[in-house]
Amino acid sequence: MKRLKQLRIMAIVTVLAVLFLIWVGSTVRATGAGMGCPDWPTCFGRIVPPLSEADLPTDYRQTYARLGYDKMRFDPVKTWTEYLNRLTGSLIGLLSILTLVLAFLARRHDARLPWLAGGAFFLVGLNGWLGAVVIETNLHAAVVTTHMMLSFGVILLLVALVARTLPTSCGIAADIKSRWFPALPLATLVTLVQTGLGAQVRERVDQIGTTVGGLPVGTHWLENIGPVLNIHIAGAVAVVLVNLWLIARLVGAGALVKRALVALALIVLIQILLGLILITQNLPTLAQPLHLLGVAMLFTVQAFLLLMPTRSGQEAPVTSPAGSLSPIRVEPHQPQ
Repeated sequence: MKRLKQLRIMAIVTVLAVLFLIWVGSTVRATGAGMGCPDWPTCFGRIVPPLSEADLPTDYRQTYARLGYDKMRFDPVKTWTEYLNRLTGSLIGLLSILTLVLAFLARRHDARLPWLAGGAFFLVGLNGWLGAVVIETNLHAAVVTTHMMLSFGVILLLVALVARTLPTSCGIAADIKSRWFPALPLATLVTLVQTGLGAQVRERVDQIGTTVGGLPVGTHWLENIGPVLNIHIAGAVAVVLVNLWLIARLVGAGALVKRALVALALIVLIQILLGLILITQNLPTLAQPLHLLGVAMLFTVQAFLLLMPTRSGQEAPVTSPAGSLSPIRVEPHQPQ
């Protein structure tokens, strides 16, 4: 039991670190700090980046000319923003190793734990490699988006670890689980699709930024993003509706589910407000990372609900709607 609790805490800490990384990474993209460090894994050839241009060789602009430094100068804010992104990624690498070690030690309780932790560790390593590819390709939009979306895979595997290490008493009654099908799987799928659409909107913003030139953020941008923005807005409506449907179906569930539903409702509300700010205020820089963080948190809560173990018995008398479908049963986890 002690091993399971240690693993659960480590997995939760790692999930929080990944969410922080998503926010930092989005801040890097929103502020144009992606090339703040023009090489990898070092930054201007150093383990710790410089604080001012005076600390760099006089020919640094020629050295990194192929990456755009022949047209721009050193910016310490952008450099250290990107460096924070890298430090957070390195921390997650360390946390994923510790999670894997704890999962291996707890394997007698559940043989699947090392596989889940190993998968998370693999994706963290793959994402680290993609970070190098991002620099090598000079922030190619598709590579940047893939780099971000892989983080959702890491979250899914870590949340599965958390769910499988919960005490048996935290399992969800089968009758309660039957009430969130198909609302919960659909809500999770819609969140992932909406995230992909948002990434395409961001890619269009980047493309327009390079063609329009020095216009301030938002100037003629929203008008030129194209149909993907309208689809993304329609997707936002779908996210709100499907989560309201989910919440309505689970009214009267247990305390743990209720807390998750409150979190869902708050995240959806904040996402609506951030979306309105982005549209009406011409994509303010600070709101963009918060919007992506919000959707990552929404996915995290949905994944947790989806992966929570089922326990026998009923939590409360429930009359299921006629013709409702039954979900695939998840075998209850019985820690020893």
